[in-house]
Amino acid sequence: MKHTLNKLFFGKPEYNKPIRDSAYVAYRKNVVKIWNNERHHDIGFEKILRLFLVSVQIFFPGIHVRALFRKRGVIIRNVAIEFFVLFKTCLPIFFLTSGLYKYKITVAISCYLLAETICYVASLIFVADIFVKPRSYRRNILMLFLNYMEISFCFAVIYAGFHLLGDKPQSVIDYIYFSIVTSTTIGYGDLHPVNNAGKILVCIQAVIVVAFIVLFLNFFGSKVETLDNAEE
Repeated sequence: MKHTLNKLFFGKPEYNKPIRDSAYVAYRKNVVKIWNNERHHDIGFEKILRLFLVSVQIFFPGIHVRALFRKRGVIIRNVAIEFFVLFKTCLPIFFLTSGLYKYKITVAISCYLLAETICYVASLIFVADIFVKPRSYRRNILMLFLNYMEISFCFAVIYAGFHLLGDKPQSVIDYIYFSIVTSTTIGYGDLHPVNNAGKILVCIQAVIVVAFIVLFLNFFGSKVETLDNAEE
């Protein structure tokens, strides 16, 4: 059983190459590279955005997960990150189904994880030049799907936690349903925000998700197409 799981998640042991720099060293180098324009001659708002996206990583758990599993090799670290992304996707569902969304601390945690995901995806687009080429762009698109679902579930926690849809929702499924419908910009209208705060949040979610999908799929879609052409 153990051999089967190792084969399933880690593949060939020889691919599990050691990682030279820790995540913190790489973080510091990336900030310096952007500041000194070593790989990209950006100025003004673009440079501010790139510096922000790289600098805020230290305040989120993702970089610490990478640092924790650095000595185990690149494959094990990547699998650990995948489980971390899956955990972040499942956590808001747990908050909703367990009723913990009623507590402001769980709403705050959902907002915190949501902010990390948004900053991470934006960094893959705007500061892609400082990151190591991924093992598989298809893997990144798979992670994108989990990130997309995490964003929808986290917004559902916020809608439920602040009671932004009034008394119409009959269960937590209604909050998840409304969030996913908002993410797809369908907008059936059977559920809707009852105050200005809810309306503003719906606008924010719609803009984030549309930008998320269009920018990310365009960027990585071209990468996958290039990879497929190279393999032919």
